[in-house]
Amino acid sequence: MQADDLPVFLADQLASVQGRLVLGFSGGLDSSVLLQALCRAGLGERLLAVHIHHGIHPDADQWLQHCQQQAERCAVAFAAQRVALAAGGNLEARARTARRAALLSYLADGDVLLLAHHRDDQAETLLLRLMRSSGMRGLAAMAARQSWQGRDILRPLLDWSRGQLETVAQQWQLSWIDDPANDELHFDRNFVRHRVLPAMAQRWPDGVRHIAMSASVLAEQAQLLDELAAADLVACDGDRDSLSLPLWSQLSPARRRNLLYGWLRQRGMRPPSADNIARIDSDMVMAADDRQPEVVWHDGELVRYRQRLWLLAPGQRAPLTDSALWQPASQPLLRLGPVDIRVTDGEGLEIRDAGQSLMVRAASGGERILLRGHHRQVSELWRSAGVPPWRRQRLPLFFVGDELVAVASIGVADGWSPSPGETAFRLLIEDSAL
Repeated sequence: MQADDLPVFLADQLASVQGRLVLGFSGGLDSSVLLQALCRAGLGERLLAVHIHHGIHPDADQWLQHCQQQAERCAVAFAAQRVALAAGGNLEARARTARRAALLSYLADGDVLLLAHHRDDQAETLLLRLMRSSGMRGLAAMAARQSWQGRDILRPLLDWSRGQLETVAQQWQLSWIDDPANDELHFDRNFVRHRVLPAMAQRWPDGVRHIAMSASVLAEQAQLLDELAAADLVACDGDRDSLSLPLWSQLSPARRRNLLYGWLRQRGMRPPSADNIARIDSDMVMAADDRQPEVVWHDGELVRYRQRLWLLAPGQRAPLTDSALWQPASQPLLRLGPVDIRVTDGEGLEIRDAGQSLMVRAASGGERILLRGHHRQVSELWRSAGVPPWRRQRLPLFFVGDELVAVASIGVADGWSPSPGETAFRLLIEDSAL
């Protein structure tokens, strides 16, 4: 491919994108070529170049200035964000995680994130994942297009080698940043880049292209496994939150594990370790009916409850601790920690307006509500309705004075449903962790 082919290719690949193009712009060779090619493709007006400032290198401030100047020369919108890295080992991984989270924060619905990974990056990724005993999805390396946490990520340069991009940059007389950290061989990726791939190229000159092609084949096969996982989730009476353990246990071990991986990807969660996956595969199925075994890792939790396997996001089991005195007529949205309660015209708890404020809080134990002429214990009603214990701790109760007038996931107390023509509030309850 020639330099003039790249803008034409990009214009074709991005023709269907309706929203803004957000470019991860480090100022290095790859993202500098992509910035220039997007502008030459006539896409500059829709482009936002975002530079992430990690603060790791002493020249980081100068790199930010360089990126801003390059964006200004191209008449492209520019943004920069400083990020603090989480504590721990593996600096590369921590920087990558912080960078991606920061970049994704700039995307609205319909926008896409553009990353400048190329063919050599793809080969490096596959080799590194081979050394980590990755499965097919991992060996598929980086997808040309993927969805992550509901946002689209595109890597339009995966068919271009670093050598081709260097040629393009020289023809277009571009300037770019050379990060000296890219030459430090104690980083695994740099060792593969500067030692492993050059040695392979001496023996197999076209090796990088073939490795990248293998990643593409593996990605297609991984897609088939994703489709199988989606079909199995439906067959196991599954949804975003839970699936049937008896149905899941009837699958072969390989399909059970494949369903778990596909389910986690659907939720945007990284999977637990292989040891934890094995625990899920055994402990959840073999546990007695009255047990609630669980597997917890950084990205989530899997819990057995009432013959179903539940997938919980981090923090989803944290109880609701806030309370508030609320008047829906003047405040249509109430936020209690992770729970939003809003006045709605759609479905929800419909409580007649008695002209008094509502006290909203979580259950503390022993509360009773009058339903169909009988005072019923709230905890027993939730249990009978199959509400899992961790959800009960996050469901709000509504009081007028000392009287319990409504309970989330249960209903409205006797005497508090509106009569025809009577003023009422219809309340929708949303939990950010669900």
